[in-house]
Amino acid sequence: MRLLTTIILSFGFVFISYSQKANVKEWIEDIDFYQKTLQEKHIDIYHTISKKDFDIEIQKIKDQISDLTHFQVIVELMKLTRRIGNGQSDGHTAMPLWDTKRHKYPLELFDFGNELRVLKTSKKYQHLLGKKLIRINKTDIEEVVKKTSAIAPFVENKQSLMQRTCSYIMVSEILHAFNVTKDLKKASFVFADDIDKLETIDIEVIPSEKMTEALTEVISFKNPKVNRPTSAKMENLWFTLLEDKKTVYIKFRRYPPYDEMQAFSENILDFINSSSAENLIIDVRENYGGNTFLGLKLAEYLIIAESINWTSGVYTLTDRFTYSAAMANAVQFRQILNAKIVGEPTGGNPYSYQDLGQFKLPNSNLIVTYSKHLFRFQEKNTAGVQPDVLFTPKWNNYKNGVDEVMDWVLKNINKRNTTNKK
Repeated sequence: MRLLTTIILSFGFVFISYSQKANVKEWIEDIDFYQKTLQEKHIDIYHTISKKDFDIEIQKIKDQISDLTHFQVIVELMKLTRRIGNGQSDGHTAMPLWDTKRHKYPLELFDFGNELRVLKTSKKYQHLLGKKLIRINKTDIEEVVKKTSAIAPFVENKQSLMQRTCSYIMVSEILHAFNVTKDLKKASFVFADDIDKLETIDIEVIPSEKMTEALTEVISFKNPKVNRPTSAKMENLWFTLLEDKKTVYIKFRRYPPYDEMQAFSENILDFINSSSAENLIIDVRENYGGNTFLGLKLAEYLIIAESINWTSGVYTLTDRFTYSAAMANAVQFRQILNAKIVGEPTGGNPYSYQDLGQFKLPNSNLIVTYSKHLFRFQEKNTAGVQPDVLFTPKWNNYKNGVDEVMDWVLKNINKRNTTNKK
């Protein structure tokens, strides 16, 4: 009972500390440290925002501190940090709220272009799966998106803006700082189904670190022809031979340590050689990034495989989650392996400031990330790596479990096989 009381009191203390007035002295110290350290560590902090404008914005925040809550100061710093890259070329410079005690509504949203739908939630709210979010309390979702999109971190283009905004909309403290909600512990949500029948429901927050285990109810597509082998050692990096016996599929969702990638690369080369596979699919969807050189290590081994059709038999699958190193590897697979890129444009830009460093503010303990290098993976910058074959996510496909991108690739392989037999 004493433990439960302690947990409840701690939970309440976090809410109180975030909603109370900011400590002016401590925040000025943090802001001075923020400005000085970014100037020292960032490769080129004034590549988009001028020093004059940056200094003006810093002073504006300082002047407002006495009128702001603790978390409203955080929101202002998030907004300024976003301006360093202007949401176009420097997503790695950010204030992502890592290691910050915060709370989220147990919903995962996906932006289908003109509507936000629930794709993941907890058991308690499973009836909300697939529904469109219309309003939070009295604020229309369009206004909530507008406010949140101005502070969402790790944004470089429309793709990553949609993805990151959907994530940060669910942070209770952010909605409270925007005055969308008055209560940090719950809010009234309005949803609509496919025939626009409305439902209003009060949803309670949970600690953000509990989100992964809480969101057990999911809408997702899964191609029945692609299954992770029971012998696969890693959950987010594995390969399998598809039913045509000529195509190897690689699920590349996360980057492992170097020695594990080395072993994986050796194994897949042996497997391709022994199966005489002709086609190769590298799926980097939902890959936020890691170490670019690990992806190159994989390519180093793949390129040795002699049975692969290097003219037209290699595909890389991308989406809005493909970011940072995964974005870079998608470009490099196109260059080195002659891969055809299929899917959405990537969330990261191929000509941008990257290679993440970080530091912590002394009083608030907020983590600030910054870019250490400028990478040019293609001469012309584009809003994400543009696919050779473009697909835009559609709600009907998600609802029916259809992986349109993978289906196109398999049909393209079959078409080539049929043509070659004639």
